[in-house]
Amino acid sequence: MATKLAPHRQATPVALETRRVSFSYGEFRLQPMNFSVRRGELLTIIGPNASGKSTLLKLLAGLLTPEGGAVLLDSRPVGTLTRRERARRIAVVQQESSLLFPIRVLPFVLQGRHVHMRLLGFESARDVQIAREALIATRTAHLGERLMQELSGGEKQRVILARALAQQPELLLLDEPTLHLDIGFQVELLRLVRQLAREQEYAVVLVSHELNLAAEFSDTALLLHQGRMLRYGAPAEVFEQELLEQVFQTELDVFLHPETGRPRVLIRAVDTEEGGDGRETLES
Repeated sequence: MATKLAPHRQATPVALETRRVSFSYGEFRLQPMNFSVRRGELLTIIGPNASGKSTLLKLLAGLLTPEGGAVLLDSRPVGTLTRRERARRIAVVQQESSLLFPIRVLPFVLQGRHVHMRLLGFESARDVQIAREALIATRTAHLGERLMQELSGGEKQRVILARALAQQPELLLLDEPTLHLDIGFQVELLRLVRQLAREQEYAVVLVSHELNLAAEFSDTALLLHQGRMLRYGAPAEVFEQELLEQVFQTELDVFLHPETGRPRVLIRAVDTEEGGDGRETLES
């Protein structure tokens, strides 16, 4: 499928690329697909539950081996990287980060530097500086001495992002990082991720169920359904009303915001007898 892409895509080099990558387990099959992410770009993967989003993210991270095709990081197959090389070049932020024991914020973020240290080595002054810079970048420097267990959900997610940034990766993978956060924290976190991608030229891949946030902050989007890539391109090309209604099995209204030109997705309400326009903001 030919896809028109935003002009800035042509200005920065490709960091991540898939070439007919596929995977299967049990009866589920992730069909071969091709897409790419450039430095400074944010790609969001959307789709209903069990469509293969998290599986695809694990393939990109090198945590799963493709059944066919390849995932390339700077033109090199991810599968040929050593575990330590992958840890240095790819940072993964999971939905949940379990804390087995009390730990303060700065030591937690310093964990991101372990892949750069020698075996049984200790963090250097440079490592501490990089960790502090990551805290500053995520606007959490004031939390450095706090215990992770004392933080709010939004604070904790930003600190987890800081730990990933301390790795100084080339590729940042985030699996629903706004899960369980209030809308204010969701917007703040995604605005921060997009800003960091631009400034530090990370390639970012984000899995999200929040369609309107994906449409607002993404450079490109990829729609998955039952293991197939149905659409890939600029948000305005992916967020097509008939296509989304078919995939999410819900009556929707999709329109372009008059100021931003970005797609907006609303649920078409069933009962409108009490007034209103019969539309509700979609929180998928």
